[in-house]
Amino acid sequence: MAVVVEADASGRIVIPKNIRKELDIKERTKLLLTTTAEGLLLLQKLDVEKIARKLESEVAGKDIDSLVKSVRQEVNKKIKHEYPDLLT
Repeated sequence: MAVVVEADASGRIVIPKNIRKELDIKERTKLLLTTTAEGLLLLQKLDVEKIARKLESEVAGKDIDSLVKSVRQEVNKKIKHEYPDLLT
């Protein structure tokens, strides 16, 4: 579905009621706003509970401390490469 909307003076737009109803968007619903290099503006409804369940299933039985340590090492490696003077 495509709908033309207009931004107000503060840059706000209203998601039309029929789309909010179709996607079950209510007050406090989390939305992800992204832009692309081509100038597209993408808006995606986030299901926080679904994301949490997926994350729980993906890390079930794994050593979280080891994963965190590995990620931190990778981040530090990239920082040292991109910004060699930062960590001296």
